[in-house]
Amino acid sequence: MSFFNLHPIDLTIVVAYILLTFAIGLYFSRRASRSTEEFFVSGRSLPWWIVGTSMVATTFAADTPLVVSGLTAKGGIFNNWAWLWFGFSGVCGAFLFARLWNRTGVTTDAEFIELRYDGRAATALRCYKALWFGLFQNVLVIAWVMRAMAKIFVTVTGWETDETILGLDAEKAVVLFLFLLTVFYTILSGLWGVVATDVVQFCIAMAGSIYLAVAAWNKVGGLDKLEQKISDHNFEFETDQLFRIIPEATVGEGVFTPFTQFLVFVFVIWWAHSSIDGQGYIAQRLLAAKNERHAALAYLWFAIAHIALRPWPWIVVGLCGMAFFGPIDDPETLYPMVMRDVLPVGIFGVMFASFLAAFMSTVDTQLNWGASVLVTDVYRRFIRRRSTEKEYVLASRLCIAALALAGAAASFLVDDISVAWMLVFAVTAGVGSVYITRWYWWRINAWSEITAFTTALVCTLFFKWLTDGFNWLSEGSTPEPLCAGNPLFAFPYSAALTVLISIPIWITVTLLTRPVSEPHLIRFYKKVRPGGPGWKRISRHVAGSEKDGPGMIVAAKIVLGITALYTFLIGIGKVILGDSSLGIGLLTVGVLAALFLSRLARKS
Repeated sequence: MSFFNLHPIDLTIVVAYILLTFAIGLYFSRRASRSTEEFFVSGRSLPWWIVGTSMVATTFAADTPLVVSGLTAKGGIFNNWAWLWFGFSGVCGAFLFARLWNRTGVTTDAEFIELRYDGRAATALRCYKALWFGLFQNVLVIAWVMRAMAKIFVTVTGWETDETILGLDAEKAVVLFLFLLTVFYTILSGLWGVVATDVVQFCIAMAGSIYLAVAAWNKVGGLDKLEQKISDHNFEFETDQLFRIIPEATVGEGVFTPFTQFLVFVFVIWWAHSSIDGQGYIAQRLLAAKNERHAALAYLWFAIAHIALRPWPWIVVGLCGMAFFGPIDDPETLYPMVMRDVLPVGIFGVMFASFLAAFMSTVDTQLNWGASVLVTDVYRRFIRRRSTEKEYVLASRLCIAALALAGAAASFLVDDISVAWMLVFAVTAGVGSVYITRWYWWRINAWSEITAFTTALVCTLFFKWLTDGFNWLSEGSTPEPLCAGNPLFAFPYSAALTVLISIPIWITVTLLTRPVSEPHLIRFYKKVRPGGPGWKRISRHVAGSEKDGPGMIVAAKIVLGITALYTFLIGIGKVILGDSSLGIGLLTVGVLAALFLSRLARKS
């Protein structure tokens, strides 16, 4: 079978990595079995560098290098602002929300709902978020990543799709293997094993990515040869445009240009998205940090590593792939194609193991976090309110197995999941304004979040109907959509419209509905102490509250953090792309901003 055409050295490296992962799972299994707090938040004892690195590793999914290199090959480096905007929300999260999450003492972000709000609306919202994010969306993420890894596995090993093993074709056999691989150690070790393997996985994945980028760059012959070879392939866009980190502001080409998309990302999307205050697995990691200082440092390290350090090896590989192979139907396949073309024996095994590492660091986190939400916010909250920790840990392990099985089964429907993904983005687009405000304004209630979610869903479905229509609405010929091809109602402009519509609606609903009771708000304030003018009505009942809340020092930290992060990102890129003077200048600014930030942090 062609799968075994892997060189024995490469196969040995991959097997050694898998055995190491199992060993880590076995090592932490007893500790994770003590309680759900140990299983889901590692006893709230993790240092910042483990927490932050674990978050970075989780976002390093198997398909991430493919997507980044593919975005680059579709017309320019600037296309990656579709995700590079996260640096703004990451730095803000580090200084505005990380400490607050750590103070809550909850186990999941869904549990936070009833800590912040009261009444039946809060109970219903907690249950909804647990089921939607912990079950439905989580299964989709697992399915997407499993399918991507299966395709990579089959491509780089040369396994023919018509070959079978145990009666299963290539992709089904790979998905079964991946299912067994990730479930085993995630069930054993809980978050302890997840974060320990994440650190190892991040190091392997980054080392592999950097080596591949350097090897591809050397093979293509440097920057001049790279530009020449790409020009010789006659792509549909100008080579100068391809190497732009920020798109050019053009005049006379209409309103909807790459530059206006860039403006929407950096002025709207970063704060309107649900990740603005840290949600899901990010909140779980912040809750696992040993104290609020470590939570803030972890979030800051996550933002820097995620945005400033990781992208360039993937972007370089995308550019080199364009030079090697020219225009291809699916630019996202350039990454594994370059792997097969440039890596020698041994290094190929390390790189293949790094893809397994990237895959496992994402799936193990999704499984552990999903189980934490389902057990804490559904099983423990509504089904078995008083039981033993042993039973809850057992239920957690069964949930992990069930989620993995559901994700593996759904991975074979990945071609049909696009509609479901549209719904996933719909319920999170535009809710960031509520997520920010609920920490710093006492008047926010459960109906505020419910309204924001509902409005975002209705707007997204409406915009989808305007631009694409829905085939299932007619049995015969599909009617022409009312605004087919109009970019105003397509992402990211549609997200900006959703924000403009949803904010006045959820504010109106907030003011028309009953506020959270004052005793409940006082208990929340005493526990979290968010501070700020939005809490004056409540904080006057709490001694020492005048010292709470962010001030000008926090604002200065945010400005310095964002400056350091993006000057590092763009400066590194400029050096790689031959503009050394500008690149070194930007890196110098970044270093100075980081030094001022460090000094300010020590003083405060």
